[in-house]
Amino acid sequence: MKKILKRLCTGFLAFATVVTALPSSTVHASNTQYWTESKERVGIVEQVMNDGSISSTFNEGHLTVEGEDAYCIDINTAFKNGYKTKADASTRMSADQIADVALSIEYVKQYTDSHSGISSKHAYLLRQLVVWQRLSVQLDWQCDNVRASYDEIPKAVQDEVFAGAKAFVKENKGRYDCGGYIYSGEGQELGQFWAKLAVGNTKLQKTSTNANITDGNGIYSIAGATYGVYSDKDCTKQLATLTTDTSGNTEAVEVRATTVYIKELSAPAGFKIDKTVYSLSVEAGKTATLKVSDTPKVTDTLIELFKIDMETQKSNPQGNASLEGAEFTWNFYAGYYNKNNLPAQPTRTWVTKTIAEKDSDGAIHYITRLADKYKVSGDSFYTQDGKNVLPLGTLTVEETKSPSGYLLAGAYMQADGSEEQIKGMYLTQITEDGDLAVLSGSNQYHVSDKVIRGGVKIQKRDLETKDTKAQGGATLK
Repeated sequence: MKKILKRLCTGFLAFATVVTALPSSTVHASNTQYWTESKERVGIVEQVMNDGSISSTFNEGHLTVEGEDAYCIDINTAFKNGYKTKADASTRMSADQIADVALSIEYVKQYTDSHSGISSKHAYLLRQLVVWQRLSVQLDWQCDNVRASYDEIPKAVQDEVFAGAKAFVKENKGRYDCGGYIYSGEGQELGQFWAKLAVGNTKLQKTSTNANITDGNGIYSIAGATYGVYSDKDCTKQLATLTTDTSGNTEAVEVRATTVYIKELSAPAGFKIDKTVYSLSVEAGKTATLKVSDTPKVTDTLIELFKIDMETQKSNPQGNASLEGAEFTWNFYAGYYNKNNLPAQPTRTWVTKTIAEKDSDGAIHYITRLADKYKVSGDSFYTQDGKNVLPLGTLTVEETKSPSGYLLAGAYMQADGSEEQIKGMYLTQITEDGDLAVLSGSNQYHVSDKVIRGGVKIQKRDLETKDTKAQGGATLK
């Protein structure tokens, strides 16, 4: 009883000692009064001073405001049931002090929720103890190690809780929004504190807008793309950087639970950079995933082949010959190669033929290109945005069937303005040039074939015998 009375009497001295209570301030209290009371006993408390001495031992009750949990915020003052006025804790405590207390309480809640065998009374008592411990440090009460009797809660449990609370506070300041209220009136002041998780996670998942082009083509990669995460839509305040892996995924980064803005900083190999600024809503305690796609670099500048007569260098066939119907085999390889290391099997193959087309001046040309109009056989064409295109890689083309009346042997390709005659297979590459894909070399060639010429052979015979031998002394020479 003496120990308990000692706690009650200390209340008269607390107001005279500045360091033993929260600083006072002028508070304009509302007319609302809140009923505060101490309910059932929750356990025995030992007020251990920093020098190791125990200044008092007392029974602690379950304190409430209007039936909701509250905590003693002045260990040196006795509690009295009664009505009290409410003020925001920020009028009496710094943000750092509020966070210390609120986060300590939050840790104990999480600990007791995840550990069986701790009664609700002892869970409350542990919360009250960490409140006193944090306030003792802040207000220099010199009882930083206030504890419950080990008969109530084992020492190992208390040691684990108190150490865990300190670590939790250190690790989580800024991750939670913290606040509280202080209830003042006759006797001991009470406090209510809350810590609300204010962060979530964001990550990104990238794909190709045209998997038909990029799948199986090692020149394209969705790994290594970088994205900035910003707090403002103008993207001036960067919070984090996301980098994609080989699957197009990024690790999650922690941000405030609000709307963040994400834009691509660097595109991965083979893709155009996405200039869109995306907004993403992040909820506390959850992971928000932004799904984005990049467009592969391709070229829609395709090679055109014009069939001409080798002798005349014009698109007019000689005699009964024709420049229509010449066939060309095109092979595409998903990679960069030369004539010496081409894979045995191309990625795609097409066969096209020359057809007659009339230009704006009425002149006839015999043309072929990679389009359905000219296609004889082969795989489907690569397409993007409704156009036939070529991905990054290697392309070869060779005349494999001459038109009627012309020889395949000796045929050659020649670009306009060039003297080089390309015989047999022609090889070119589609490479990156900034944000574009470009075709190396020209995209227009004339293909010259040699016309087949006939001859006359005369055999002299005897009219009567029909033989090639002359009669008598005559001669057929």
